[in-house]
Amino acid sequence: MLRTVIIGIGLLLGAVRTVAAAEIVKVAVPEHGEWNTSFTQLGLQQGIFQQQGLVVEIVHVANESSLEKALISGDADVAVAARFPDILAAWINGAPIKVISPESTGAPDIFWFSRTGGPIRSMADLHAQPVGYGEPASLSFFVLTALLKQAGVNDARPVPTGTADNGIPMVFGAELAASWGGPLAAAKDLLAGEVSLIARGNDSPLVRNQTMRVNVANAKFLARHRADVLGFLEAYKKSVDWAYSTPIALQAYAKLSDQSVEFAKYIVKEFASKASNQLDEIKGEDRVLAEALTAKRVPHALTHEDIEGVYDFVAK
Repeated sequence: MLRTVIIGIGLLLGAVRTVAAAEIVKVAVPEHGEWNTSFTQLGLQQGIFQQQGLVVEIVHVANESSLEKALISGDADVAVAARFPDILAAWINGAPIKVISPESTGAPDIFWFSRTGGPIRSMADLHAQPVGYGEPASLSFFVLTALLKQAGVNDARPVPTGTADNGIPMVFGAELAASWGGPLAAAKDLLAGEVSLIARGNDSPLVRNQTMRVNVANAKFLARHRADVLGFLEAYKKSVDWAYSTPIALQAYAKLSDQSVEFAKYIVKEFASKASNQLDEIKGEDRVLAEALTAKRVPHALTHEDIEGVYDFVAK
């Protein structure tokens, strides 16, 4: 069930619109507490969106796969950090949505780990071994496929674990030789030395140079409120810039995610980068289209010309 939290209402001095005239922009945000999905909330806390004359209402959803549903139903006007293939598939099937910017390039926040002291030290050790990923057609599945191919392993046995949390006991219980993780799910086990990192998503140059997540708007809302969507994107970019520019941001993120400041610093240093959160250029579109076809998310092979209509880069 969607849980709506009103984060910021009102305008700061100097805003270009009055409260009475301001449009509420409902923003769907997945995976509360992850660094990569915290920029909207951090920006609201700093008054960055309010300076654009925006009234922003955050709609927290459980995961990335819930974002398109929130947009299509009208529960949200904008969604951040949506999986690119999911959005393409929804658009091709007639969903009234538009990609307004990239959100993340590469997958620095996804990694694979094995039990410390065990025989699995790298992806090359996974021949004929069970290895965890999230769910079919998920981002973790495509990243795992790329990493295994790069390591020359074509006989590993990928096993869906659902959430990253589920893979940890499966590795400790020897059900999996290795599994996928994210910063909040497995980084503490890495720090404790109980598991060892064997691969990062960005170890693959194909992954590293591909747009994985995008920011999206409901097409009907965008048509009626283009200036508000533009203001949102401008504020979102300023929020990303601020988040990577000051230690105060790490303190705010630690509080937001209910972690220690030291752990927040570790997460951002090891599993994030400002370059990965660039909002200006879609990269690796051909690979995204190929992945969508492999996962049967689209009915046939597509070209850039076939999907040009999914884009509306309001900030350009």
